[in-house]
Amino acid sequence: MIHCPVCGAENPVDSFFCGRCGEKIIIEKRSLIDWPDFEKAVIDRLKRNIGKEEDDNQNRAIGAPINSSLFVVAGPGSGKTTVVALRILKLIFVDGIDPSCIIATTFTRKAAAELRSRILGWGDQLKQWFITGSISESDREWLKKLDLNRIITGTLDEIAETILGENRFPGDTPPIIIENFVSKVLMLKCGLLQTNLHSDMNLENFIIFLRDSKWELTISEKCSILLELKDRFLHDRVDVREYRSDSRHAGARLACEAIGAYIVELKKKDLFDFALLELRLFNDLKNGLLNEFLGSIRFLLVDEYQDTNLLQEGIYFEIANVVTRNDGSITVVGDDDQSLYRFRGATVDLFKTFQERVSEQLGLNPSQIFLSNNYRSTSTIVNFCNDFIRLDQNYQKTRVKEKPSVRPARARRNPEFPVIGMFRPNVDQLAQDIATFVHEVIRGKGFRIRDNQNDMTYTIRVDADRGGPADVALLFHSPREYSYERRRLPLLLREEFSKFLPPLLVFNPRGQNFEEIPTVKILCGLLLECIDPGSRVQNALNLSSAAHEVMEKWRETARRYVETNHVSSSMGSLRSFIDTWQKRSTPGMKRKVNMNVSLIALVYKLITWIPPMQDDIENLVYLEAIVRTINQLNPSGRYGGHIVLNSEKLWLQQDSIEEAIYSIFFPMASGAVEVNEDLFETLPRDRVNCMSIHQSKGLEFPLVIVDVGSEFLGDNEMQAFKRFPRRGGRTSRIEDETRDYSDLRFFTRTGLDREFDDLIRLYFEAYSRAKDCLMLVGLESVKSGRVPHVATGWDRNRTWFWRHTLGNVLYI
Repeated sequence: MIHCPVCGAENPVDSFFCGRCGEKIIIEKRSLIDWPDFEKAVIDRLKRNIGKEEDDNQNRAIGAPINSSLFVVAGPGSGKTTVVALRILKLIFVDGIDPSCIIATTFTRKAAAELRSRILGWGDQLKQWFITGSISESDREWLKKLDLNRIITGTLDEIAETILGENRFPGDTPPIIIENFVSKVLMLKCGLLQTNLHSDMNLENFIIFLRDSKWELTISEKCSILLELKDRFLHDRVDVREYRSDSRHAGARLACEAIGAYIVELKKKDLFDFALLELRLFNDLKNGLLNEFLGSIRFLLVDEYQDTNLLQEGIYFEIANVVTRNDGSITVVGDDDQSLYRFRGATVDLFKTFQERVSEQLGLNPSQIFLSNNYRSTSTIVNFCNDFIRLDQNYQKTRVKEKPSVRPARARRNPEFPVIGMFRPNVDQLAQDIATFVHEVIRGKGFRIRDNQNDMTYTIRVDADRGGPADVALLFHSPREYSYERRRLPLLLREEFSKFLPPLLVFNPRGQNFEEIPTVKILCGLLLECIDPGSRVQNALNLSSAAHEVMEKWRETARRYVETNHVSSSMGSLRSFIDTWQKRSTPGMKRKVNMNVSLIALVYKLITWIPPMQDDIENLVYLEAIVRTINQLNPSGRYGGHIVLNSEKLWLQQDSIEEAIYSIFFPMASGAVEVNEDLFETLPRDRVNCMSIHQSKGLEFPLVIVDVGSEFLGDNEMQAFKRFPRRGGRTSRIEDETRDYSDLRFFTRTGLDREFDDLIRLYFEAYSRAKDCLMLVGLESVKSGRVPHVATGWDRNRTWFWRHTLGNVLYI
């Protein structure tokens, strides 16, 4: 500890301002490693050429002085994670900064885990390199004790949870975070049912207005839209009181009432959803409640800043205001062309105008650095992406000023494959031909393509020694296998791949609605049959008819499975196991029972009779989703995911079963539980990847196949939002509904323009995932231009730039 020279208060050794009186007590550390030695170690030990002659802008970003704030605009494949990781390591090894003084955050948990892995892995290699080098004994001892794990890394929500948990007042409980499906349950229970707003027509009409769709409005969708509106209130820092008083729509005032009831319930139980957690962090920062923690923070690095919202910007600026007083700096990294999360509250304008906003609010003048060298893709793919992103002139207004084109920088390998196109009259033929192509690329001698115009023949194949099925990614607007019972391309491909011997396996855990997945139906049905025989408790609950019907289908599926199951287990047969449980759970049992049974323990017993949930990677993801759903009851439920079997206190048994059905099975049956990326940390090497373009963000694959129109037979208005919007969609409507009551009212781009911008960014992201070969697939209606699609070169003025997109494709 070190003492403040003014008030004498003890402060952590790395503090720069006293946590009590604010007096500056900064103690500068000397440099450990010279910058040239650091450069040489990175090049020689890590095999990363960061020299000026290789990439001057990367070199500038990594080696910038400690008090230089940076605005780094990083194109796809330009090594932005490398730059963030090495800048942090430069601060530690060259500038002698203690790791605990650094906060590094990014948008997704997967990206945060990758960044932390890169920092720790490279940091340990550099540490060993320097320890064995020519340095003083004192420096060597310092390096040996250096703990890189003290760097604060994670998503903003993870960091907020950690900071608020570790810096709370005595007696205060740490923040308890709830998942999205729990939010849905609480919105239904407290926002709609307890307020009697679930059937109010004014509220329903307002939600229909926001949704902009004529399809039947389900209770689950009502909750989703109310939660999205609540998030928009918080993310955009909307003056809700003014909005509510000004609104001419009675339903808007009722929506505020439902949202208010939901927030009150969370506060009552000390629960936080992600938006409320960020609001709590912002308020605590602004009110000086975290000054002691901030006293030692000197550097803030934010990756994926293009997906930041106004509330998050406020958090970053509060921290930046302190770190710059601590003689530190802020670095933000991102790419406006890869902003994909407007539907989650992101506002790309905050990235584009970052320099102006941070100058106005904090008086900082960050240096702008463009990372434009693409080390991922061939020059053919890079040039295709550049042509695509420049087509729509209206879109150019949304981009960072003077932004250079992406430049191909990876070592050239001959021959470079052209961009390939496969378009067929119908989706069945398309699926067959894609499957044949992929099979030949992975398992055959390669797929041969003849380019008569250039007199070239190409053979596309996966490296037999180092590659595999996971080198191939099929990207879709949505990877769903069904659409209103219509079989879509992801399902047809799964079926075609299964015909090969041995079958080609697919990894697409988000292909079906969670509640309709066969193994989920079996497991959930078995659980219900165990704890509630004959649906006695379920029938007494006030559940929606749709959810009740789903649960009954689960039960029927489970009963059929029990009759046909012959899997042996150390616990005997599945039939006898279910019978034993039903005798315990039925009121009036003769034998006295008094026990608490964990639902998770019951789950793991039941899967011994469901082999796919033991060894199949997709089903393991589904199992994890069910376990997480049960675990969420621990903080929010009275029984914490347990069933009370008590023959003398039947009301306890009844209560615990009701809670389980209402808080676990009802959300799953209502479609509130979804499979998200956090459930699978890595992609299996033995499967072909089918995923949404959003899921592919931050990933790269040797062969990328992008679906640009497998379901567009005609210019159907209901499908227009996926390819050529005709009006602003749901997110735009919610933004426009609230923006006049937020500081974002100065960003005036129309809702329709925002929809087009989103599609351009989406397909730019998809095309830039490919390393060696990019392939566009769809129906001939799209290829011919009969169906306009942003992905194939149409701008919003209905001009088709065929020559720059499909005109640059070699068709097979």
